[in-house]
Amino acid sequence: LHENGLDPDNLELVGASLGAHVVAYAAKHFYQVTGKKPSRLTGLDPAGPCYRNLPLEYKLAPTDAMKVDVIHTNIDGFGIAERLGHVDFYVNGGEFQPGDIPYFPCLVICSHLRAIVYWWQALEHPKKFIGMSCDSIQDARYANCFNSSETNYMGLETKFDKQGIFYLATHNEFPYYRAKEGLKKDNEIYTSVKQAEITSNNI
Repeated sequence: LHENGLDPDNLELVGASLGAHVVAYAAKHFYQVTGKKPSRLTGLDPAGPCYRNLPLEYKLAPTDAMKVDVIHTNIDGFGIAERLGHVDFYVNGGEFQPGDIPYFPCLVICSHLRAIVYWWQALEHPKKFIGMSCDSIQDARYANCFNSSETNYMGLETKFDKQGIFYLATHNEFPYYRAKEGLKKDNEIYTSVKQAEITSNNI
């Protein structure tokens, strides 16, 4: 493709689950052959099983493209908790996603595949999926990021000069985005449910 005139600046790769590591391998190989990196690589809840303990040379890594963003939705199931991009979004904490029935999260494979739907909706609704910066993955997991003033958009509008870990809250109903309302802790039902679970587990 490069020999036929493909401009790396116009090459953007997207992969979900195992596919995130597949496109990462393609990006690594592209760099070995051409000495150039793809413009962007997006990982949609990259697969965790068999990959969690592997070095970055064998899985998605921030060095695979000029810009790498990752959407995490099932980090303790089929996904991976590790930060793998320049910008990593941990949606609703990145572990389980809220179902269409309030207070009932969709489990494992449902949460894993939800990353695809979130990405699709972020494309359909630019600047509506807004994440807030977190100091750590654990803070993102438990939604301890509401004191942050730095935000970033998930989707094509992601600002790669704002790198790091971002917590992003959604609605429990399609099309899921909360826009600026998602930055208000008191309005996040799912967050309050998760916090109640955390409190009860510590009693």
